[in-house]
Amino acid sequence: MRLAVLIIGLCLVMLVGMQSCTVMVGGGITDDQDLSGGGAMGMLVSFLFILGSAFVMAYPKASMIIFLVASFFGFVGASGSTFIDLYIWSFISLVLAVMSYFGIKDKKKKDELQASKN
Repeated sequence: MRLAVLIIGLCLVMLVGMQSCTVMVGGGITDDQDLSGGGAMGMLVSFLFILGSAFVMAYPKASMIIFLVASFFGFVGASGSTFIDLYIWSFISLVLAVMSYFGIKDKKKKDELQASKN
């Protein structure tokens, strides 16, 4: 489960980051501050996706918390902006947080099995 979160998270970083950069730059060109602010919030969500993916193998609990924070910021950014795709990324972040939660249980089982062998 943790490997799946790692792969999905890193693939989505590319999508979220590219889309958010485009929205942020495009919002600046058209002087749409709401759109530009949503793009900036999308960049923050993208950065949090990187952090969550980085910690998922060794510290799945930290990864779960980071994905929950990314989801929160995504929902906040989408509610105050015209960049409504942040709702999609926030929901996906919640799914990754749930998958990280199951990764906690998998890691605990693996650690207990490793301790019983030693």
